[in-house]
Amino acid sequence: MNGWIGRCLRVNLTSGKYGIEDLNKDVIQMFPGGRGLAVKIFSDEVSPLTDPLSPDNKLIFSSGPMVGTGAVTGASCNVVTKSALTGTLACAKMRGHFGSEMKYAGFDIIIIEGKAESPVILSIMDDKIRLMPALEYWGRSTSQTEDMFKESLGDQWIARETFLVTIGPAGERLLPIANIINDRFLSVGGAGIGAVMGSKNLKAVAVKGQHSIEVADGNKFVQVVNTMINKLNSAPLTSQSMTQWGTAFLVGLCYQKKIIPGNNFQRSSITLKNIGAEALESAFALRSRGCFACPIACIKKTEMKHSSYEGKGMVPTYLAIGALGLNCGISDLSTIGTASMLCAEMGLDPVATGGALATAMELVEKKVTSTEELKLDLEFGNGNGMLEALKLVSTKTGPAQKLGQGAKALAASFDRADLFMGVKGMSMSPFDPRAIQGMGLHFATSNYGPHHLYAYTFIDELLNVNENMDPSAIEGKPALTKLYQDITAVMDSLGLCNWPLMGLKFKNFVPLVNSCLGTGYTADDLLLIGERVWNVERLFNMKAGFDGSHDVLPARFTEAPLSGDDGEKHISRVREMLPEYYNLRGWNEQGKPISETLEALGLEEL
Repeated sequence: MNGWIGRCLRVNLTSGKYGIEDLNKDVIQMFPGGRGLAVKIFSDEVSPLTDPLSPDNKLIFSSGPMVGTGAVTGASCNVVTKSALTGTLACAKMRGHFGSEMKYAGFDIIIIEGKAESPVILSIMDDKIRLMPALEYWGRSTSQTEDMFKESLGDQWIARETFLVTIGPAGERLLPIANIINDRFLSVGGAGIGAVMGSKNLKAVAVKGQHSIEVADGNKFVQVVNTMINKLNSAPLTSQSMTQWGTAFLVGLCYQKKIIPGNNFQRSSITLKNIGAEALESAFALRSRGCFACPIACIKKTEMKHSSYEGKGMVPTYLAIGALGLNCGISDLSTIGTASMLCAEMGLDPVATGGALATAMELVEKKVTSTEELKLDLEFGNGNGMLEALKLVSTKTGPAQKLGQGAKALAASFDRADLFMGVKGMSMSPFDPRAIQGMGLHFATSNYGPHHLYAYTFIDELLNVNENMDPSAIEGKPALTKLYQDITAVMDSLGLCNWPLMGLKFKNFVPLVNSCLGTGYTADDLLLIGERVWNVERLFNMKAGFDGSHDVLPARFTEAPLSGDDGEKHISRVREMLPEYYNLRGWNEQGKPISETLEALGLEEL
């Protein structure tokens, strides 16, 4: 099978047994790996009404067929389950090297079922599969867990080739805002997944292997890869901006357009002093790190030296600067970087955690509560208070325990649901929907909650890579939102990163896919796959109790205007865009897929 190992590992933690299954070739034609295959299997095997923290919930790790082949940015592994935070489907998008090493270890997909009696680590090392006791790892941070496991291998070279995904204390204590961390400090998307992994007493998964992966047409494949690398190396955004600063280069642009929020989305950020991309170089010693087969190398490593965290770390990304920085009124890069690393160490989702912190700060600002009552010094702009709170969040005891439940629960506990800036129970990524309309529509309709990594509309709304679009306008935004949602779904399924879309067009990936898999896809064929995945996710969520009434943004964005550069007052116009979006999706007025749409996508049985 070109691009595939062709095997699935199914592990039952309750019995301690595992089995190896062949992949269903008919299924992977419709859902070619990664996110799509995981979503299909999950929706077939798990009831939408399942309690996310019960043994009946499953955790599925799935790498796409392009992962590990040497395809440009073919490194993405997805983890799908039912979120302990939202109750919807959840998907973590893991970068780095875990996904490729998982395939080299012999598996395209790993399905975790049941619950271990006591903490365990699933080890898959050169075809040897073991469930190892992990009591000595329980309570450890994610980096301590990785270091201890690698030291236990007794061989530094084997350790270098071994990659882990772990949970921290937040996941062990089943906090709804817990995430999983891979390759030491990478955390992307997936709030609530860490709690699911913790509920199964699964501390980590370690992979290492020597299996090989074949491609259909090696000569053509190498030619296409070289052509794509040349394009990326000549495109300004992928050869300069991302390579030099990573996603933090977006901070300046979003600041200019009033997209990056301040103080729990009450206004656009009012300061960029010492926080823009150039400031990173004076605050940190930047070293680039690329994911598997990626020429962009947008991950920026550094040595962190702060009283709250010292050691190897990652330079703050746009997401960290927005969610843990400016939206909390904090502009000190050292503090933001430390907060980001504390989230990684404790296994906390940075978006959900930042949203909870910002909500608490607004509750204090509006005198709904006080720092004395909270026993936490949480006020906008107080970086030291934020760091102290972060250290306590994962304890699930004392004054910080409410923060660990997420922003929605925190706001509701004070009878101020209006201060929760999120959708479907999840806090929003730091893009103000009043200033970037397409992203606002995506936030309202996203199957996983309002995270920007599931529809990169800013590529055209802000960066104007393919079209010169005004972010504050709504014309063309329903079509743009659907397009990027479908593109992201299929690229996640194939195992390809979406960041190269800043330098490549989607159609540039078609010959890469075909030369690898031996297929004859067109760009439209691939987009149809993405649309199919999006609809399966939508249907699962609807059976879990979500419908069109949940495709809404908080009233702040539709009723409290934001001043734009043009002097106009802007609100999110998501309500105006929804009917056209539903129509383009082939859904009825309530946001439900109609039978003709499901038939066209080959989903009649759903």
